[in-house]
Amino acid sequence: MNFKLKDILPQLITVVAVVLVFGFFANNASINMENRGIDFGFGFLSQAASFDVQFSLIDYDGSHSYFRAYLVGLLNTLLVSVIGIIFATILGVIIGVARLSPNYLINQFAAFYVEFFRNIPLLLQIFFWYFAALRALPLPQNAEPIVWQYLYDHQGSLRSNFYLGKL
Repeated sequence: MNFKLKDILPQLITVVAVVLVFGFFANNASINMENRGIDFGFGFLSQAASFDVQFSLIDYDGSHSYFRAYLVGLLNTLLVSVIGIIFATILGVIIGVARLSPNYLINQFAAFYVEFFRNIPLLLQIFFWYFAALRALPLPQNAEPIVWQYLYDHQGSLRSNFYLGKL
């Protein structure tokens, strides 16, 4: 391959500019951290975190290290991801099979569902589920116990009993 300088010069200039900008910000951060007496590195991971996490798969409280808090967050993320993948797969298979149905009503409902959620931006859907659906759940202190095992309150927290707010 025969590369001419005019073909690769814009790419080289862009790479050099990106490296210079990154270097500037890294140097600026290093100087500011040094002025404030903040050490650069991962030494803070062994310090006590002094905050609690509401739900964790492993034992954790505020006296544990930042690394343990990071591990709790990582495990919680993996749990939510796996549960989401399982439910999304089940829902996707059901809707996909419904789209192939010869029944007009089922087929059109599945088509409407797909097109409705496909055409609404994800951020708008997240806002809807947080502000409209999650905020409609009762506060923990205003909730009454019923038969089920879990409680979801307005924070989305999982509790030991299932509660239903006063109507």
